[in-house]
Amino acid sequence: MAKKMLLLLLSFTVVLSLAACGPKRDAEQAKPDTAQQQEGGMPPKPDRLKIWGPENEPELNSMRAITKKFTEKTGINVEVIPFNPREQAKAFSLDGPADRGPDLWSATHNSMGRNVLQGLAEPFQISEEQISEYSPEAIQAVTINGEIYNLPMVIETTALFYNKELMPKAPETWEELEKFALEFTDVSKDEYGLLFDATNFYYANMFLQGNGGYIFGYDKDTGYNVDDIGLNNEGAVQGANLIKSWFEKGLIPESINGDVIDGLFKEGKVGAVVSVPSSIKNYESVLGDKLGAMPLPKLANGKRPPSFLGVKGLVLSPFSKNKEWATELALFITNDENGASHFETAGEIPARPGILESDLITKHPYFSAVAEQSKFATPTPNNPEISQTWEPMKNALVFLAKGQDTKEVLDEAVVQIKEQIAINNANK
Repeated sequence: MAKKMLLLLLSFTVVLSLAACGPKRDAEQAKPDTAQQQEGGMPPKPDRLKIWGPENEPELNSMRAITKKFTEKTGINVEVIPFNPREQAKAFSLDGPADRGPDLWSATHNSMGRNVLQGLAEPFQISEEQISEYSPEAIQAVTINGEIYNLPMVIETTALFYNKELMPKAPETWEELEKFALEFTDVSKDEYGLLFDATNFYYANMFLQGNGGYIFGYDKDTGYNVDDIGLNNEGAVQGANLIKSWFEKGLIPESINGDVIDGLFKEGKVGAVVSVPSSIKNYESVLGDKLGAMPLPKLANGKRPPSFLGVKGLVLSPFSKNKEWATELALFITNDENGASHFETAGEIPARPGILESDLITKHPYFSAVAEQSKFATPTPNNPEISQTWEPMKNALVFLAKGQDTKEVLDEAVVQIKEQIAINNANK
């Protein structure tokens, strides 16, 4: 009996001893990785992230300055590689799957339908609160099937730029602008009251859409309906007839391009031009204080034309081994603070309401006009079928410039668009 009691006491002592040691050992085993704990459950930090950035020097310098701050904050090195924006998707289709691509690359929103279809983009996993920090129009532009495939960095749309010396009073309506153009235009001297590339669908669409036309029917839940094309409806015909009338009155040449327009405007031979914000520095460098800017004048229906809204942003690689940290980098690059610094360095308008409504933009003599016009702009469709619209509509506008019947040329354009969509869909 004594021996049994002794054995029980010894066993109890061993258990107590093990129990005393247990909590310390278990705590050490359960202790999370320090980096994970500090970053709220993020995976371990990579040594480096790679991003394909712009070639344009101001934009590239801005990107490198922003990513340097990210490195200082996180300790993660960021390699920014300048790359032609027009070539990035094509190059990524080869380099991404071969593990030579970046973690993030750049694209315009209207190219994303094709990029997603080809498996070149990973949807961003971000919260509703984070999404709300971008402009709703920009988010609509980059959303495909309910997923965000392109984190908005900057927005772009057209505005009216004018020579204050030639046209002291900014026109409130297109009717006012046309009246000025009729008085000022002298084709023999290459002098024009108004110029824009009217056979370019990018510029012409706002008159069609502003009167009730549309490219594809759109539903926020189902996206674009390519079976519903409104480029030849009554409103589209009305808008196209307005453009046609300017050709007929000799106010706009049948054939002209952006370079010629810019050259004549800078020479002081044009009262007003419709152009994009990337032209501002070019115009200002020559015209100085004579340069004026405003949102697009109102149509006869009292509305401002719905110009195309373009969004440039960052695309997450599906092949990245560091998707969470690449997402953090994209969010950092596009936040309010860095959006403001990018605007000051590169002259591009951030896709952030906090910046769009700040004094930095609203008090700027030129970019304020672009930001104001963006409130009336509509995103260029981001579905792959948008690429099938440009050539038929270009041809239609050329025919209009030559005086052909508006309804007939628009009907023919829609037939061609539908045929090209059907051919492309059949080849998928």
